[in-house]
Amino acid sequence: MTKETRVILVRHGETTANHEQRWYGALDAPLTERGRLQVQATGERFRRRREQEPVDALYVSPLPRARSTAAAIAEALGMEPIVEEGLREFSIGDWEGRTFRDLMENEQLWQRWAQDPTFAPPNGESPASFGKRAIETVQSLAERHPGQRIVLVTHGGIISCVLDAWVGDRNGDWIRWDPHNCAVSELVWDGERWRAESINDISHLPPEAVTDVVPAYSSEQRNDRTR
Repeated sequence: MTKETRVILVRHGETTANHEQRWYGALDAPLTERGRLQVQATGERFRRRREQEPVDALYVSPLPRARSTAAAIAEALGMEPIVEEGLREFSIGDWEGRTFRDLMENEQLWQRWAQDPTFAPPNGESPASFGKRAIETVQSLAERHPGQRIVLVTHGGIISCVLDAWVGDRNGDWIRWDPHNCAVSELVWDGERWRAESINDISHLPPEAVTDVVPAYSSEQRNDRTR
């Protein structure tokens, strides 16, 4: 019988770009004060559980916002994070740094993607190409560690895509699974299929580290689906 592999997905702490609702995929932005609180609390979560839930490997996106988040987890676990290029965020190339509202109103970006998921902004990725990268990366890391528990510190795009594919209906509704900053999800691979043990858990975050702000693109896509 194949031993189960546990994959723990952690989104990075809140950044100034998150707060301003700007698309930063390949670009990076510093953590906010709330983001630093989130990171601290997430490190403590792993510290409390390290005896009962030992971690065998810690992987991280190459982007600084993820690496600073992983550093707190690494310190709590007493291990070195491994940089994995495939865990980087969805890049929209020349359109990066713009607000979600700007991309909605002047590029009709989410409308374009709803009609054609292979559409990529100049020098950027499409939902189709990004989704393929996200799925292949996480699957490969799981298969590299049979019967073990691994932590992946990554981005909202990666996590949403993976949850849609393996927990949801695989219909591209990534927004349904959009994680809070420093949310933790645990997926289990039994050698044939995936199941979720927890999804976007933020119970480890103190109240002052939680926000209920909804990204502008969320209402846009919801409206598109009901028209």
